[in-house]
Amino acid sequence: MADKAKSSERVAPLPLRERNRLRTRRELLDAALEVFAESGYGSATVENIAARAGASKVTLYTYFPQGREELFRELYEEINGELIEKASAIYAGDGDFATRVLALTEALVEIGRRPLIGRFYSIDDPALDVALNPVRGHASRVCAELIARDLAAARESGAVRTKASPAAIAELLVGAMRSALSEVARETVKSTDILAAMETLTTGLKNRA
Repeated sequence: MADKAKSSERVAPLPLRERNRLRTRRELLDAALEVFAESGYGSATVENIAARAGASKVTLYTYFPQGREELFRELYEEINGELIEKASAIYAGDGDFATRVLALTEALVEIGRRPLIGRFYSIDDPALDVALNPVRGHASRVCAELIARDLAAARESGAVRTKASPAAIAELLVGAMRSALSEVARETVKSTDILAAMETLTTGLKNRA
C-alpha cells in the first residue's frame, strides 16, 4: 500500500494555477528565443518579446524581474544543460578517445543545425558579458574536463601518443567544436566536413606502434 501511495504522489497532476504559470513562463522563453535568434541581443527588446508571447511587459517582468538579461541567460543555460547531459552520457559509455570526441562534436554540431537554437547559441555581442557571466563557458568547461581526463587515461594506457598537456589539447578541441557549432548555425560550413576534420585530428593522436 505504501508503494502505491508513493506512486500516486509521483504522478499526481500539478494544480491548474501552477500549470498555467509554467506554461506562461515557457511561452515567454520561447518568444525570447525567437526574438534573440532573429534580432540578436542588442536589438531585442522586452516590448518585442512580450508582444511575441502575447503578454504584457508587466507579465514578463513578473516572471523575469531582470528582463532581457535573465531571459537570455536562462535560455543559454538550458542549452548548456542539454550539452552537459549529452557529454556525460558519451563519456559514461563505451568507445575509445577518438570515438568519444567525435560523438561530442556531433552533439555540438547538432545544436548548430537547429535553426533557432543554433543562431541563438552563436550570438556574440559585447553587451552580453554581464548577462552571461554566471553561465558563459559552463558547458565548455565540463566538456574540456571530460576530454582531458579521457585523454590522460588513454595516454597512460598507451592508446594515445602525445607529450602535450591533456588539458591544453582538450581546450583546443572544445574551442574548435564551439567554433564549428557557430559556423554550422550560420551555414558557412557543412556539418559533415566538420566531423570529417575532427576525425582526422583525433585519429592522428592514436598510437599505431
